Amino acid sequence: MRRPFTRLEKVDRVIVASVVAVVVAISLAVVLSASGPNPLLSRVLTVADLPAGWTAAPTQTSTLNQPGSGCLTGATKSQHSLAVSETASFYDGSGLPVLGEYLGLDATAHVSFTKDVRALARCRTLTFTQSGRKFRATIKPLALGPTRSTSAAFTLEFTDAGLRIVTDLVLFADSTHLGELVFADSTAPSVNAIVRVSDEAENKAEGRPVKPQIVSISAAPIRVAQTSMGPVGYREFGSGPPLVLIMGYGGTMETWDPHFVDALAQVHRVIVFDNAGVGTTQALSNDSIDDMANQTSALINALDLTKPDVLGWSMGGMIAQALAVEHPTQVRRLVLAATFPGLGSVKPSRGAINDLRSSNTNRVMSVLFPANQETAVEDYEIATSDYPSAPSLSASTVSAQTNAVDRWFAGRDLTGRRTAEIDVPTLVADGAEDLLDPTVNDHSLASLIPGARLVLYPDAGHAFLFQDEAMFVPLVNTFLNGS
Repeated sequence: MRRPFTRLEKVDRVIVASVVAVVVAISLAVVLSASGPNPLLSRVLTVADLPAGWTAAPTQTSTLNQPGSGCLTGATKSQHSLAVSETASFYDGSGLPVLGEYLGLDATAHVSFTKDVRALARCRTLTFTQSGRKFRATIKPLALGPTRSTSAAFTLEFTDAGLRIVTDLVLFADSTHLGELVFADSTAPSVNAIVRVSDEAENKAEGRPVKPQIVSISAAPIRVAQTSMGPVGYREFGSGPPLVLIMGYGGTMETWDPHFVDALAQVHRVIVFDNAGVGTTQALSNDSIDDMANQTSALINALDLTKPDVLGWSMGGMIAQALAVEHPTQVRRLVLAATFPGLGSVKPSRGAINDLRSSNTNRVMSVLFPANQETAVEDYEIATSDYPSAPSLSASTVSAQTNAVDRWFAGRDLTGRRTAEIDVPTLVADGAEDLLDPTVNDHSLASLIPGARLVLYPDAGHAFLFQDEAMFVPLVNTFLNGS
């Protein structure tokens, strides 16, 4: 469901952003070589300190365009006498594709920290020049929470060749060190990810051990649960009440937008997994939604999740419905995203189904996102490229899913005809412009489930949950919290 988007392409697009934030802090006039004898070099994060899959590439240098940066008056004008800055930006496989670090140590560290924070707090826009091109960025404070009371953070946004770039800058000060960390991506990384990596940077600056941490679902290792219905491949990330995400037709764990999953993982232990016959998950002898729901139930038992919340997308929403009907004690609350009732009265678009099943990525994206949402498509493709490559579905697995979905559409799945028996709080949501799943199906599904709530997102399609993540994730969290 996604075309390969190489990490080098991604780095080319966002590498500029890392330098912008480093220069904005003014403690660095340019990005200097770290090859000298400076003892601080051993206290700066390296690739070995970061999650598996990170690599490094050279950074570029930038200069501020002074007429547009007057709001930075009062910031530190030169580098500290004892300071080191890495010439490499780290990227790849973590949901934070660009990271740069600066570390200073001298008597004026706290004075510089205070000056830089005050200067940045006064800024709303900033003009900078790189490679002869001028950019204008907006600056906003970023709240890291009470656990980072000694840190200050800011978000910068600008566009490059039509692509939105979001850069997060974290300044931290402890008893002896002044440090700065830079993150850049097409969308902002989660606050939890920023806090995790900045904690590790501070640990290393102070000489404490650093343990590489998973900062995104895209860096979480694939595990295999041995269930009563065979092995099931899964990933998990976050902490809190368990939330199981069920993937749709033709998708893998790597089809979930990591920014969407990471946002949910800030307050949930999120589990994503491969459906039957996908990846390391055992194929099933029968081609039915019910059997896939039974395998999902077996995974819940194997992971001892007790009674998780469940979110199903598209075909995953069919599986979620069957799970809630056949295994009602295993579902606490249910979120059905862009999915269908199984009464035989659904009206899927045959043309859209054919596009979704196409091997042409552009056709697939045309079903997931409205035609006027090119930026959402770009953001999704960049985000999902953070995952390691995943094998394609086999022809037999595609055939099995096709048969299962077609039976559900036609009302020949017995559990699909029992949706009205669902007796857990349910949220039904979709994009109002979903070409695959017309909104008449959403209204029908919501009317079948007692007390279900229906929410439709304007100018959004089948992948509304990624396009409108900023609105949908808070809604999901509020709903799952019982509000």
